[in-house]
Amino acid sequence: MASDEARGQAGMAGEEVVTDSSGSERRRAFRRKLPFGRGAVLVVGERIHIVGIADVSVTGAYLTTRAPVSAGETHVLKVLLLPARVEVALRAEIVRVSLAAHESPDHPRGVAVRFVGLDETASALLEAFVTCEPRRR
Repeated sequence: MASDEARGQAGMAGEEVVTDSSGSERRRAFRRKLPFGRGAVLVVGERIHIVGIADVSVTGAYLTTRAPVSAGETHVLKVLLLPARVEVALRAEIVRVSLAAHESPDHPRGVAVRFVGLDETASALLEAFVTCEPRRR
């Protein structure tokens, strides 16, 4: 029953409970998976890299890229957030790099980033984007 309560509370707070391969449960921010083709720009120093966004949450994202980055670095991720249609520049700290092989079908080669220092406007736009239902065609 306690785990059911935790799931309910997690869902209300914009979090989800996930179970890892060892059976341990942990909470993480709800992640919106994005279709192939959703792109963004990762600014690394003077260079820009077109990246794909595999999934995004209010706390971070998983980017499909082979950009030369290392864990611990902070760069800028520029993304067009719908439904507001506003480009937002997010400070993104690299937390994991997986360039040698696919981690899973949901996470091909790329990098995991954590958003840092978000202002209220960026947070609100990101929240609206993550919780927005995609349009059906």
